[in-house]
Amino acid sequence: MTAANPFPESLLKTAQEQKVIATQQAEEKQSLADKAKRIQKLWEDITKFVNNGWTLHLLNLIDKEKSLLKEMQGENHPDIEKINEFQKIAKEAASQIKFYLFPRELEEACTLANLPLDRDSPHPNYKFEKGFFQLYIDDHKKTARLSNSESTRLCEIPADIGAIIEVVQREHKRVFDRTFDSKKVLKKLRNHYLAIVKAQKCKDGDSISIRHITSRLGKNEKGFRTDEFLIDLSLLVEKGEVEIDGWKIDFQQSKDTSQGMYLHIEPRRYIDRVIFKKV
Repeated sequence: MTAANPFPESLLKTAQEQKVIATQQAEEKQSLADKAKRIQKLWEDITKFVNNGWTLHLLNLIDKEKSLLKEMQGENHPDIEKINEFQKIAKEAASQIKFYLFPRELEEACTLANLPLDRDSPHPNYKFEKGFFQLYIDDHKKTARLSNSESTRLCEIPADIGAIIEVVQREHKRVFDRTFDSKKVLKKLRNHYLAIVKAQKCKDGDSISIRHITSRLGKNEKGFRTDEFLIDLSLLVEKGEVEIDGWKIDFQQSKDTSQGMYLHIEPRRYIDRVIFKKV
């Protein structure tokens, strides 16, 4: 037996109307809260860039946030006048940048940061860590693009020298300042090699493409980066720690230099196939 609804139709209509009003109010408040967070983040970035003297970053930020600033302008937001003042100073400072002095200033900044440039680093192309990292400066756009052999665009930022140093240091630390465990790396290689051998219906001891291994690692290992993997391989070869469970890893090369990778060792060695040989 179903009990009769004790609420009259008029109250049901009132509830429905209030629901609509409450939903609209919640959406309006959420929109205001979202905008407030965007403005908060804007000021956080402005503070960082002003504190570091990164004028190009500040101008780039203002350009990216044009829609937000336009909304604030239309609302006569009190912060607009302050932001315009920062923009005016940044524009004047940016107009005074002399890119013909950039090479000397970058080299000095790198020396202070204990991040030496490679000798073969003519403007606008710079190199770090024996060519592992490449930095390209676009004088026209006033941007800096950092890359390496495994990533053509690690990042692209406005060309404030302090910011460039920060980015190169961060990427250098990510790649080179990791704990290296040869046994762990070898075990990982062996396991993925065997999985690929099985999937391709090959036999243990056959050569497998290095890119098949990196592809499988990328799908199965969270946070996998091929440039870090390349350094691990390079360290294995450099240290000669290449045996596991009675098998010895070896690397081969073909004439096709578009499908492999160059180990970060001297002399440089190109590899594109992995093979395990019975010891």
